[in-house]
Amino acid sequence: MKVSFPARPWTLALTLALPAVAPANPANAAPITGKFVLDGKAVAVREVAAFRKRDGFNPRQFETYVVLSATPVDKAAIGEALDPYVVAINDPAVMEADHLAFSVRSNGEVAMNAHVGEVQYIDTSGVMMGERGSLVASCKENTATRVACTVKTAKPVKSMDGPAWSVDLAFESDVISRPAGKPLPAGGGDPGKALLALRAAIGGKDLGKILAHLTPEEAKGYQEDWRSPEENLASANELLDIHVPKKPKITGGESLADDRVLLEVEGDPYGSGKMLYLVEMKRVAGKWLFASSSPVGLLR
Repeated sequence: MKVSFPARPWTLALTLALPAVAPANPANAAPITGKFVLDGKAVAVREVAAFRKRDGFNPRQFETYVVLSATPVDKAAIGEALDPYVVAINDPAVMEADHLAFSVRSNGEVAMNAHVGEVQYIDTSGVMMGERGSLVASCKENTATRVACTVKTAKPVKSMDGPAWSVDLAFESDVISRPAGKPLPAGGGDPGKALLALRAAIGGKDLGKILAHLTPEEAKGYQEDWRSPEENLASANELLDIHVPKKPKITGGESLADDRVLLEVEGDPYGSGKMLYLVEMKRVAGKWLFASSSPVGLLR
């Protein structure tokens, strides 16, 4: 992925030629109108999908992530995901094709990340790196269930080492989000205790003690027969130390099913500072075990 910079140094132009947004098909419930023009050429996008995700700059808050693409993304898979953003950006409709992406924040600011020709053009209606962005955005709807915005540039934006681009479009869509689960007790209850026990075992010399806190699927990767027991132990200690929050503080969580919960955990990734993680725990044979962990943003 190539990155080129606009005349304003911070405006990242990952040089993508984005499709001009063509008028939406009248049959679509969520229309797109307008254009994204790169170097005088517009590329058509016909599909719009919107999802709720954590705000990476304020991970206890949520924002709406909107994707405009030529072919539809898998809305059901993205909507059900614990981390919809990761699933969305890896969907073939956007990972392997030009598309436009917008993050609509709760205060109405809109950030754009346009991917065209393996280049990204990044801009905002807010402030980035101390400077006001080129976008002018307004949203007549910006709720957890519905989004409708217009995004424009007052004049073409010139990249330092790439072509000029401009945008003048409107989009609207229902917003897909995973249904909330039942809140967990303070500290995460038994799943929270199980996570803390795993964290205490990491870094030790007993591989069996570590594996006892992992789901069979997660534990499998640390029982490779082509590695020695010592190598498997070293791998478990190294990788789990990265993925399992250090100095964990469980600040919330929800029960998604009788055998599956999601913990909200503060951790210390670098020895200083705090990051918010979502940790998935599953109950197997009556015991709560670690299944996965995803960082969702740095805490201020």
